[in-house]
Amino acid sequence: MLVSCIRNNISFSQNLNHKMHDLSEFSADKAVMIHMTDYLPVNGEILSTKNVSKDKKGLRKPRNTVHFAFNHVVTPNSIGFNWNNKPIGIIIPFNKALEVNPKENIIGGEPSDFYIKNKVKLPQGTVIVRKSKKLPSGKLRVINAETINAMKNTKGIKVVETSDNVRDITNKCIEKMGYTRLDNLYSEATGRNEDLKYISGKIINRTINANQKISVAWSKMADNIGFSIYKNHQTSPFGRSEFLIDSVDILARNTNKWNSTISVYNIFSKKDEYIDIDYKQAFLGVIDSINKSLPPNTELSYDINRFKNNIKESVTPKDALDKLAKEQKIKPMGEDIGHVRKNTSPNKVLQIINDIVDLYSIN
Repeated sequence: MLVSCIRNNISFSQNLNHKMHDLSEFSADKAVMIHMTDYLPVNGEILSTKNVSKDKKGLRKPRNTVHFAFNHVVTPNSIGFNWNNKPIGIIIPFNKALEVNPKENIIGGEPSDFYIKNKVKLPQGTVIVRKSKKLPSGKLRVINAETINAMKNTKGIKVVETSDNVRDITNKCIEKMGYTRLDNLYSEATGRNEDLKYISGKIINRTINANQKISVAWSKMADNIGFSIYKNHQTSPFGRSEFLIDSVDILARNTNKWNSTISVYNIFSKKDEYIDIDYKQAFLGVIDSINKSLPPNTELSYDINRFKNNIKESVTPKDALDKLAKEQKIKPMGEDIGHVRKNTSPNKVLQIINDIVDLYSIN
């Protein structure tokens, strides 16, 4: 029913040049960036979390990047962040976004997690899907964005209102705009839509070939446009610097100690052995690694070396966070990573922190 409604009520100017018939055709002019959020852009700009998160104490969260997936709505990631029920989906033609946003703000990433620094100006041709409880299920309403007070200074942007799942409607609008869903094309290329066993040699070979095509196309885009390639936000210096603060917060909320002991099963003695973990030294090593990986003339969203001194000088993790708040007005992201609670086992705490910030120095 939803597909029928979109066909009858939404008319986008389609360009056949946006279509992809093979993964190797993935390029800037065939790409749209998708951003799922809780907030409507203000006067045609998506602001980073840091820009909009100031609390009553003047503290801000450190994330100074805006995140997108290409040609389909982002899927839940390995840490557990879920965008399935966000009330707003924003679809931005990539080549047009490059024209209206500063080149130095285009950081990079991968097709499923691409990030732009500070804020993102929406170009003409952008489509915003937003939840509206006033509409009956299966019905859509299209309005010009400038008729909404928060978007009154924009032009050429459409808003699609729906009472149905915003994720589903956003994915349908991508196709209605004339673009090819990258997730669907990938499924076709790998044969995952066919009646084949996943472990079959045919599926494996097709998957390797599909991944190679995307990798080559993505590398060409990175070279042509001038952005960096990161496996995911966690592996970038930007993401690691944010998750570093959350890792210190995990310790502060759990034991509020820099040192811990974990148990490791010895297969030879068939007994648990206990290993001491010095998180303070581990975090200092992470900061050194972040500094080494940061591109030249690039700044993070806070002074990580001042935070390094905070960690060095603090008796407890909470002390370090208090100093960060006082000196830089920065607080943890506060996301419920791994559902950490007080008295979570030391092994589980180590696993979660290692997953989000890569404690290479204690491996």
